Amino acid sequence: MRKQSHAKLLLSIQAQEVVLRDIYERSSIEACGLLTGTIDAGGNWQVEAAHPLKNTHASPVYFEFAPEDLLAFELEHPGQVIGVYHSHPTGFPRASETDRKNMQRVNVEQAIPWVWLIISGPFRKADFPPPGSFASCSTIAYHHYERDGLQEIPVLLYEQTSDAKLDETR
Repeated sequence: MRKQSHAKLLLSIQAQEVVLRDIYERSSIEACGLLTGTIDAGGNWQVEAAHPLKNTHASPVYFEFAPEDLLAFELEHPGQVIGVYHSHPTGFPRASETDRKNMQRVNVEQAIPWVWLIISGPFRKADFPPPGSFASCSTIAYHHYERDGLQEIPVLLYEQTSDAKLDETR
């Protein structure tokens, strides 16, 4: 799998903080949630906020949202969901086979342009916040393109200011 050179995931400091808090509060299961923001004309995802959702399986190796939770969120925030995040508390540093199938189903078969952010552990509550915060976490993002297949997307961290400073972590 090669990196998609033109597309990037830009993650605001606010979203970073919410995701970190969520994965450390649910350190023994796959923490998961939605990412909101915009997708620009170049295909870059600019994540402004993260929104934790319940993992209905409460599993360390699988996550799933309740359909009614996802629908309620989308109705309250029409057109704002641009992706999903979840953790791998066991430390698996890439998309699982289940992740890959879900990415293909959502991105290609359903034509939903979400980006997929995975944060790998292990996570210990005693280590929260991690040294260097989000930049010290093992993160990877993906999107499944119809023509190019599953591609790794570079993750850039930024503070939400008028002169947003980008720090590439991948």
